[in-house]
Amino acid sequence: MMTLKEYIQNHFSPSSHKSLYCCINKYQEHTINHEKATLNDILRYLKILRESNKKQRTIANHLHSIKVYYRYLQCIGIRKDHPIKKLILIDKIDKTIKTQNLYSTKQLEEYYNQTPKHKKLMVSLLIEQALTTSELIAIKVKDINQEKAEITIKNRTLPLKAYQIYLCTEYINYIEYIKEKQQEDYLFTTRTNKAYRENDISQLINKNRPKEKQITPLIIRQSVIKNLLGHHDVRVVQVFAGHKISSTTQQYKTTQFEELKAKINLLHPLQ
Repeated sequence: MMTLKEYIQNHFSPSSHKSLYCCINKYQEHTINHEKATLNDILRYLKILRESNKKQRTIANHLHSIKVYYRYLQCIGIRKDHPIKKLILIDKIDKTIKTQNLYSTKQLEEYYNQTPKHKKLMVSLLIEQALTTSELIAIKVKDINQEKAEITIKNRTLPLKAYQIYLCTEYINYIEYIKEKQQEDYLFTTRTNKAYRENDISQLINKNRPKEKQITPLIIRQSVIKNLLGHHDVRVVQVFAGHKISSTTQQYKTTQFEELKAKINLLHPLQ
């Protein structure tokens, strides 16, 4: 009979395995007769999570994991029904950009300067072009035009800074010599020449950095977009960032009053 571990490994990406195991184990520990649990049993468990002040996204992850568990029980014939197949959370997850928590251009420069030489090109593309991790890992050798100082990302072409041309030349010469990369090959790969996954990038660029100096790729991108809006029109930044609608870009823009209010709250938080 297929085990739960085997089911998860066969149906989900490796990056989600740990989270699924953890959430399912916690649910099983709390619910004594979990294999025969009813909708009300599961709702009581979710209520406990809410009352323990878990974030909405965390509760959503737990619900997803519990659904996976019961799909597994159906798969191996222990249950014919799925008690929460149609259960959804009606609470909206807060997706607003916390602009007061983002980094200045100077702080991002310091982050870059503290980056090891072999990672500088990757980090520079996050900081200068505000790439997403999915865009970064999809870059191929052919996407960089050193003569025109440009890089092609999906449906847009972005200029490269002068220092990035040097980084590109040095890096491409290095990987061509070591790994014999072709034009269709991915630019960034592991030592065994395997493509990176999106979740690998944050760990890679923050390795050996003190925790207080670590910045995720998402926060880097958000910070760059916010900083650009201080000097450029929303439409220009929208095209640069690859946002489909202007309202996505607009949410990074803060008024002077909002910035002052955020600074006051940091110095004198309301009780």
